[in-house]
Amino acid sequence: MLAKIPRRSPVILTGSKGRPWTPNGFASSYNDIKHRAWPKGTELHFHDLRGTAATNFYLAGFSEREIAESMGWEEATVSKIIRRYVDRGAALRDRIRRMEEARQRT
Repeated sequence: MLAKIPRRSPVILTGSKGRPWTPNGFASSYNDIKHRAWPKGTELHFHDLRGTAATNFYLAGFSEREIAESMGWEEATVSKIIRRYVDRGAALRDRIRRMEEARQRT
């Protein structure tokens, strides 16, 4: 993917002027986007994006093991995130769907 992006600098993350982001510049850009994406008053941090990705992977049908391998986490960490952030009803519906798919394959 990086090969398709025009190279403006030897550094991947650059600001609008093509120079490497400073820590403050990155934080400012991240906060601008965060405020557009999430409701005001939501206290989310950069690392929350990984948790959001993990829950989206789970809801897309990835196993906890697959998520753990993709994220570089232990399965117990993934399990804890799923229990905390995935609606219990959604998790139960997902398990029922997977059981039905398994039953149809046999």
